[in-house]
Amino acid sequence: MTRPPCANQEDMPHKWENASLDKVKEKDVKIPPCWCGDVCKVKVSTDQKKSWTEGRRYFVCPNYAYDRALLTHAYDQPPSPPPLCKYFTWIDHEVPEDVQKDQYQDCLRRQRLFEERIRRGLEEERR
Repeated sequence: MTRPPCANQEDMPHKWENASLDKVKEKDVKIPPCWCGDVCKVKVSTDQKKSWTEGRRYFVCPNYAYDRALLTHAYDQPPSPPPLCKYFTWIDHEVPEDVQKDQYQDCLRRQRLFEERIRRGLEEERR
């Protein structure tokens, strides 16, 4: 089984709410499994600090953020948390044009840095 595509982790909202798919308009949209094999949940971003994500829906692994259970006694053992999985992908792909340009420029910058590291590594090997 191949891994499903994942969105850039830097875009992951820090604040979100539960959401759902529109059963009429999005009846053909399949909820993907995440990397750990669980069925993803649908969330909507409420993160105002990342304005390009606010109001956009996405699929996220149910194990992405794990809340520890409150302990009633000091001697209680907390249940072991599920394995953490950092899978999320956007449902709503509409991104403002200025943000798309910034993301594209950032992608080009990362590519240049990657190519420079490879070039430096090859030069060091030659020496």
